[in-house]
Amino acid sequence: MILDITPGIQHKGYDFPFELGEAWPEDFWGGDAIAYEEPVRVSGVYRITEEIVIVEATAEAAILAPCARCLTMTRVPVRAALSEAYARRREGDPKAPEILEEQYLYQGHTLDLTDAVRVALLQELPSRILCGEDCKGLCDVCGCNLNTTTCSCQKDAFDRNPFSALASLAREMPDAPYSTLGEDQTEEV
Repeated sequence: MILDITPGIQHKGYDFPFELGEAWPEDFWGGDAIAYEEPVRVSGVYRITEEIVIVEATAEAAILAPCARCLTMTRVPVRAALSEAYARRREGDPKAPEILEEQYLYQGHTLDLTDAVRVALLQELPSRILCGEDCKGLCDVCGCNLNTTTCSCQKDAFDRNPFSALASLAREMPDAPYSTLGEDQTEEV
């Protein structure tokens, strides 16, 4: 996502509006492959002060990602604010201003906004993507999507619970003590 800053170089200190759009390839987030359903759009302004370019913009995308419960590809609209500083790369120039860690670098008359836009969009994604709050997920026995199919697996959730063996052991020993205190020790409440 390349921004041409030639007009700003000729008129430093002024805000210059811009709009960009670009189709992006598949990406990865949280261990899952995600896709950009439509071109990523960025609009905002940039301003040049000395050797620094300040970009203030809004990025928008529609991301397709798997639901955390049922793995159905889910469309997630994302909107992110972007405020970044780009410093001119000047290798070997002892008079070049110090470049801060949070600044991106640029050369010539173009800025590559791709990394800044990608980071801003991914930070706005929810930690768990769900196709709906009422998503039933996948059957833990046969793996079918419980939102679309009723499976014929055993319906007793108690028996499917991985801790059911412990529960049955507790039923067999109803008088078993549940603390590690000896008979001569007392527990303070």
